[in-house]
Amino acid sequence: MSEVVRNALEEMGYSLIDNGREYRARPLYRDSDNDHVLRIWKDSGKWVDFKENKSGSLEDLIKITLNLNSISEAKEWISTRSRYEEDSEFKRPKAVISQTKIFNKSLLLKLRNDHSYWESRNISKATVKPFQGGVATTGKMYNRYTFPIFNGRDDIIGFAGRDISPTLSDKRPKWKLIGNKKEWAYPFKLNYKELKSKKEVILVESIGDMLALRENGITNAVVSFGLSLSDKILFSLISINPSKIIIAFNNDDLKSSAGNVAAESVEKKLLQYFDKSQILIKLPEDNKDFGEMNISNPDEIKKWYKTI
Repeated sequence: MSEVVRNALEEMGYSLIDNGREYRARPLYRDSDNDHVLRIWKDSGKWVDFKENKSGSLEDLIKITLNLNSISEAKEWISTRSRYEEDSEFKRPKAVISQTKIFNKSLLLKLRNDHSYWESRNISKATVKPFQGGVATTGKMYNRYTFPIFNGRDDIIGFAGRDISPTLSDKRPKWKLIGNKKEWAYPFKLNYKELKSKKEVILVESIGDMLALRENGITNAVVSFGLSLSDKILFSLISINPSKIIIAFNNDDLKSSAGNVAAESVEKKLLQYFDKSQILIKLPEDNKDFGEMNISNPDEIKKWYKTI
């Protein structure tokens, strides 16, 4: 039973603190910054939320965490995964427990306070400065405008760097990521409370897209860092339980159609946990991304948002 409990909790996105016969964790079904307030017994899955004075079975916890309609759905969720584990033909390898790397905040002091690249793309210094980024002059992020990625405890768990070289090379990707992006929910450090209150989330591919929206007063974007939706973002969305999730990947209809296909794939994943009425695919128009729209005609972004 203890293996079932641990697997279920980790798949839902819980970061578990081993405390002998029990786990301690931060509750994902409500807003909290306390990593010890939720207590889950290993042998039974029974749990207690000390602050809310709530308790229940493992199925109860799954139900409220995944926003399911009934206990029977929670039981089905467990049984589906148990069958998958027991099937010898498709048996998954045991998860390797790894600790999230924490980067020293002194690294931020090595970033040059130069926001001119973003200003050249019509992103103001006032918009970009709160993200605590800057230009790296040495190391793996050399000549990249580098953004620190924070977790809920304000630790730096990664970096995302945009190439700002005068001439882009095929050998040098536009964006370079350091850290495990599967653990990132960005930029929750700045907009999590707003997402909770507004109950509306816009999913975009890159930090550049998010900044372009933010420059135009749209501050409820979450960055996927690519064309897929990580479980970290998925379960963060579940904890927010938004009324509307707008998938706004790049419109590549006249190119590779990658963003268009990926948007449909993300929609299918979201439909396992959210009602169809909560999800909307709304790509930027005219085969552009938000960064291009912000340079050529920012009013296009405002017009796009009004149509949601």
